Amino acid sequence: MIVANGGGRLPRRLSSAPLIVCADGGVQRALRAGWRPHEVVGDLDSLDPATEAWLVEVGASVYRHPPDKDKTDTELAVDLVVQRGFRSCYLVAALGGRVDHTLANLLLLRYAADRGLDLRILDGRTYVQLVRGRTVLDARPGDIVSLFSLQPTSRGITTRGLRFSLVGGSLVLGSSLGVSNEVTEPEPAVEVLDGELVAVRIRRRRKGGSSWTRWSGP
Repeated sequence: MIVANGGGRLPRRLSSAPLIVCADGGVQRALRAGWRPHEVVGDLDSLDPATEAWLVEVGASVYRHPPDKDKTDTELAVDLVVQRGFRSCYLVAALGGRVDHTLANLLLLRYAADRGLDLRILDGRTYVQLVRGRTVLDARPGDIVSLFSLQPTSRGITTRGLRFSLVGGSLVLGSSLGVSNEVTEPEPAVEVLDGELVAVRIRRRRKGGSSWTRWSGP
């Protein structure tokens, strides 16, 4: 788990992840949610003495970087997770707030994938994942799914279990063609033969129940 400093709540069911890394201000989010971070990374300009004392109390390892650096605190957290040998990771509290930070965090999915890490953003009912090759989407019937190309043109796109299907289709960077599709079957899937996509799932709430499902890992 990586905890950034954006919007959204931290779901209690993820607090037992084997590695929790806070990106600078994410420490405050973890503290308020009752999470205990294992590692903290960043310039740490947002930490007060009381929070630093709490990190010592819970035994967290702290890696301080200079304020003038070439990477965001969240990118440094991704690097740390990769160094620890993990292959999958959730990034929470990554959306909302400054638009530039939100965009940078979304693009970290590609940065992480290039380093062998399956990074996925989880923020309330919103779930974002990278699609390379064939990918089963974390979505269920009734959910909204939008697909965006990260390449000038992504080709050979075939979808299964979506209302508006593609069979060997293409998506162009900047096009809104893939926005607001609907899941019609369990375990919907997307395959892209040439290029890469970002899939955004918006979970619809069920009457009388929560929008959450049990975590089984990315």
